Amino acid sequence: MRNGAADRFENVLDLQTAHLALMQRQQDRRSAGGGLLPQEEITDFLARVARTGAVLSTPADRRIAQRVLDYWTADLLDTARGYSGPVATETLLACEAEDSDARPAGLAEGHGSREYIRLAAQARQWRDTRSHGYLLSGKALRSAERFSRDPEIADLIAASLAEEQREARRARRRKRIAAGLTLALVAAVAMAGIFFLKVETATHEAAEAAGEKGALARDVVFLGDEERLRAQERQVALENANVERRIAQEHMDALSERQSRLDAAQGALADLVTAERLPLAGLPDGVAEDVLRILALRQAEGRLDPSVLAPDVAAALAPVAADMEGSVFALDLKGYDPLFLGRSLPLPALDRAAQAAAFRGGEAVPYVHFSFLYNQARRAPLVAAVNFDRAARQVLPATGTPIEPDPRLPPELRPDPSRFEGGLVAADYVDRTMISWGEPLAADPFRTARMLDQSVQLHLNKAPVHPAAAAVWTGLTHWIREQHNRSATRVTFFTGPIFQPGESAVPASLWLIAVSLRDPVWVPAGQEQPFVAEAFLIPNRPDTLMEEPWKLAMTIEGIGRATGLRFLDEIVRADRGRTIVNATEGDRLADRAGALNNPPSEDQTALMAELALALQGGRLPASEQAKIIRELAGLLAGPPDLTSAGRVNVLTLLAGVPAESWNRPDWIVLKAEVRRAVVREPAPEPEAQGLVDRLAGALGLDEPPPQRVFIQFADMTRESVRSLAERIAALGWTVPPEERVADASGLNEVRFNPDSAEDAAAARLLAADLAAAGRPGVRAVPLSVIRPQVLEVWIGGPTR
Repeated sequence: MRNGAADRFENVLDLQTAHLALMQRQQDRRSAGGGLLPQEEITDFLARVARTGAVLSTPADRRIAQRVLDYWTADLLDTARGYSGPVATETLLACEAEDSDARPAGLAEGHGSREYIRLAAQARQWRDTRSHGYLLSGKALRSAERFSRDPEIADLIAASLAEEQREARRARRRKRIAAGLTLALVAAVAMAGIFFLKVETATHEAAEAAGEKGALARDVVFLGDEERLRAQERQVALENANVERRIAQEHMDALSERQSRLDAAQGALADLVTAERLPLAGLPDGVAEDVLRILALRQAEGRLDPSVLAPDVAAALAPVAADMEGSVFALDLKGYDPLFLGRSLPLPALDRAAQAAAFRGGEAVPYVHFSFLYNQARRAPLVAAVNFDRAARQVLPATGTPIEPDPRLPPELRPDPSRFEGGLVAADYVDRTMISWGEPLAADPFRTARMLDQSVQLHLNKAPVHPAAAAVWTGLTHWIREQHNRSATRVTFFTGPIFQPGESAVPASLWLIAVSLRDPVWVPAGQEQPFVAEAFLIPNRPDTLMEEPWKLAMTIEGIGRATGLRFLDEIVRADRGRTIVNATEGDRLADRAGALNNPPSEDQTALMAELALALQGGRLPASEQAKIIRELAGLLAGPPDLTSAGRVNVLTLLAGVPAESWNRPDWIVLKAEVRRAVVREPAPEPEAQGLVDRLAGALGLDEPPPQRVFIQFADMTRESVRSLAERIAALGWTVPPEERVADASGLNEVRFNPDSAEDAAAARLLAADLAAAGRPGVRAVPLSVIRPQVLEVWIGGPTR
């Protein structure tokens, strides 16, 4: 390590290694109770470091060596030593030769990599301590600028430039102590084996960070054996991928927020210009152009009649409106690209049943960056396949494009608008964010936004779901866009519905699968990048709650079985959730409940005993029992119709549920579903009559409630309200004639007297009964003006 002739170190790296080793010996002696290192050893080391200055030509190397001198000089000043020798700080010898040819061996080779390592270490020290002693100046600062793409070095450079402008400097002694403490921290971290980059701030854009990632992993060369080199390269690449993602997300969030404010402001200006309350000529040129584009969008979508505009505005609008015309469906749309990820990922194949129901035998219908396979029997998608590039995202203005049918598809594929009745709302299988990336479709961002909206504002892209399920779906799709395999730039999504048997146009659940490739940094050379895949399932129920995403996880194989889609074997094997057990004990028993309608057998007798034990004993928690009861209620309501023996089996199990279970607050929706299924039962056969009577008593159907129910309604037909009233009257409620009241518009509530506990309980049950009868989302609202034993239903809007 030392040059024997000169008694000095050959280069700064050897000096640092000796420095860290000396610090470790110091720490070991203190831990063992042996005291401090001998003063002679420290002074000898300081002399060697000072003589090493003769071979250190770069300012950065000399600064490092000087800090080592400062540290050990400060160590000698420790009062615990009682040192009484010289107190002046050692200084480095002048460099023997300034030209590069005279540098000691080993400094020229790999100098750029070593200088980067030194700067990166110094930047980390600055980041961790904010000590001014680590700031650069003069030639060293100018030399460091070529490494400014590294976010930590860029932070160091910015701080150094600011420091140069300051007049006051900290005292030399404080700088020495701060430097010593920081070096001690670095040494402890290094000796523990934790040597990594933790990026906190960055000044470059996401595209620059993406290009830097590979170069940084190649350029950085760490000391040590080959394994350490590979581990450090992977660590650097991973941390740069993390900072790329963070920068990109922060940038997109800022742009999205700015665009939202801009949309609101420009829309308000367009409204003022339309109403002739603001002259177009009074606006700056750029603002006036954007206002004209918004007016052109409104005209193109049929939301603005140009004849109502001032003459000068109409004249200025005409050429802009002409450019805004046109449809995305006139373009040569390529749709989903199976090679988008860099490996082939074809659309899922269809099993025999799905093939029979598919539109044009399963032919993909292309849109912008995605394709649909349609289920003609359901008039809904079988699957949507979407390509998404995180690094090429765009933020575009809002357009207000209305929902329209795809003009390329036959009318018989258009869904029934009535599927949204009963308070259901639309959830997009593919939203505009997923396809707002890549080269713009038009030079004008407003026209690009309109064409992208035309691709997703389709009746067939809107799933009818409960509001709670829509909120969960929106949150999940946003989360998975940002969090799935965060080091991947490109992601493919598959989404679609799952329907229960029958003819309902409302899906029972929505699903989403995300697929990407593993970061090549973690893949051995010569091997193909493996897939990374995960799947999620959202039940379409009024009580769906936003859970942690992992609680919504589903297996890709399970989604394939439920939909008839056959996904590529490689992504099924790559499924992160393939080992999860989605089905609980309650799920397993509920799935077997359909066998109760089969012909009698020993297996059915055993199943009856197992289900009865699950529902009547304490073996299963109430939440798992509820899954079984919900399935039994569905069997009772049909379709398909139950056989006489099957009906007796189901009623036997439901009648065996303890009466107190039906009164659980968290079962009130379930209780209402069973109540409705029971009253819809045809006249029972003698064998089933006793079971029905027993179940009716447990459900509160044996005698009518004492409360009278008055319905006030608005924005609804009287026929639909009477139909709803008949459904709840069948449950025993006393319902006088309804009354149309304008004040009921927009309401969805049952009002009751808060002083009566019986009325409060009845109001909650009535709200659940209304949901089961096709009016979801009704709230029980206490109101002191309501008389005791009176419940007032205030509803406005359509119902099922």
